[in-house]
Amino acid sequence: MNVYLGKLNFMRQFCITLLIALIVAGCNGKIDKNKTGNKEGNTETADTKAGYREGRLEYKITYLNADKDNYDPLILPQVMSLQFNQDFCINSIDGFMNMFRLANVIYFKSHEVFTHLKYFDKNFAYVGGSNDMMCCFDPMSNMIVKTDTATREIAGLKSQRAFISFPDRPDTFSVYYTYDINLPAPNETNPYRKIDGVLTSFRLNMGHYDMEFRATEFNPKNPPEEKFRFPEGTYKVKRDYLVKILEELMSEV
Repeated sequence: MNVYLGKLNFMRQFCITLLIALIVAGCNGKIDKNKTGNKEGNTETADTKAGYREGRLEYKITYLNADKDNYDPLILPQVMSLQFNQDFCINSIDGFMNMFRLANVIYFKSHEVFTHLKYFDKNFAYVGGSNDMMCCFDPMSNMIVKTDTATREIAGLKSQRAFISFPDRPDTFSVYYTYDINLPAPNETNPYRKIDGVLTSFRLNMGHYDMEFRATEFNPKNPPEEKFRFPEGTYKVKRDYLVKILEELMSEV
């Protein structure tokens, strides 16, 4: 493989993984009281619950199947960040000399959900509905969540364990979530909708990437500073178009 093709393959892999990060610690302003973890009869809302109401949470990304599928995880993103306050939250990854940026933005009161993808010198924005699942990843359909009493401190946050399984596949693993961070329906836009705490350790799949996200640092004094603004010249696209971009990239990797 010549130098040009090697760089092109790297950038394609990078962009694919950025799209995966859309789902990390997703949050949405629509509250469903029938979530796993809620005690029966619980009438607490985001305004009355205790917990951090703003801050920044960082996750380390581990590629679990790198050896099996023969790809180099070191060329892919290693960190994902979540910044939040009581108006909105932003999940984002920047990389490759700022040639790529992926951000998922949710405004709680208006229920607006935006996806921003910067790919080289182009900027794309997808606007989703308030109850839409984010595009371009394994939805983990029919997920079974079984809560557990075990707890662990992750990134300084008390985290509770849950076991994940599926009726139609052998995958079983544990995840952790916390109520120390106060966000309304934090997983409404990702596969872990049945869990109503902010995820601190979990897994995601996309294409041939089997990934684990684990919180490493929480800073309650580092919230987003201002309302998110799309760069000038951003193209507003439909969900199908964003999916098409991903499919084309994956077909070349």
